[in-house]
Amino acid sequence: MNNMKFKTSSPEPLHSNQKLKARRTFIKLSLSLFTSTLIPSFYSKAISNPENSNSWSIGERVELCEGQTITCTSLFPKRIYCVLIYNTSKNDRNVFLDVNWSNQQAPKKMTIPGSENKQGDASLILVSGNDTSTISLSITSGNGGQIECFLISTAIESPSPNLPIRHIVTGGKRYIVEKYQHYLGLINRGWYHLTLENKISQSVVLQIQHHQVIIYILNPTQTPLFNITSVGSITKNKDYLIQRADFEGQPQRIEVLIQGNEETIMWVGASSKQALNNTTLALQALSITRVLSREEPSTVKRKALQCYSDKNKVYSGPWVNQQ
Repeated sequence: MNNMKFKTSSPEPLHSNQKLKARRTFIKLSLSLFTSTLIPSFYSKAISNPENSNSWSIGERVELCEGQTITCTSLFPKRIYCVLIYNTSKNDRNVFLDVNWSNQQAPKKMTIPGSENKQGDASLILVSGNDTSTISLSITSGNGGQIECFLISTAIESPSPNLPIRHIVTGGKRYIVEKYQHYLGLINRGWYHLTLENKISQSVVLQIQHHQVIIYILNPTQTPLFNITSVGSITKNKDYLIQRADFEGQPQRIEVLIQGNEETIMWVGASSKQALNNTTLALQALSITRVLSREEPSTVKRKALQCYSDKNKVYSGPWVNQQ
């Protein structure tokens, strides 16, 4: 057999543009593989964003009408989120809302009560970032009406045009609780005294922390009602607590001692503009913490923030009553 000879040649060198294109292709494939394998399973719980949904950001106030859906996809673990909803329908009519937070569980139905001249209290939805990264609200066709809603948590750090933030001082100054206004306080280590007061009408103020929400009701009726829907693992007396002023004692005033430990707390009114204009909030520091610039950081594990009511009941995360 004759020896066969093959002519071999070295590949032509790639030009610089071709090299750049090949490098970009390699990077895209690598990133795609990385994200598909390493994204935490936590985010797989999130619902998909429907095509008819409008994007919704934390701290943004939006209006929702019949046939519309709004979706927020930026909930983070280890935080509790509140959705405040006002019925802004022209007529005194209820609005029926679908609250969707999971692909595995059916949406919750919620009724937003109507009110005369849009003067009703807000309705409240509570959701944890430990359960989902996404929440959607929908008014389905035929349910009519209109609502105004905004999503809030202590993750809000900068004010927006339609949801302003006011940093309060801890010197006992009184602030009128205005509708849509967020009052932000940094609770350092030590004791603080919180005073809420309304001498004329019933009003509701929320105290929002990283993991818990306290709902204060001033001037309550004998059977005060506040419309709350919780989804996922959120439970009463653990993740949120309702504290009413003493109906027979001092219904116009709530006083609470707070033992802080370097935590940001937010207070938000959840009533009509008229009711909140009669409501005041004051926070006063009762102790002074000395800080040494050369002092080493403490390695002791931080305690949960504790709130002591005027009835000598102690509430501490996760809101277990202690004797």
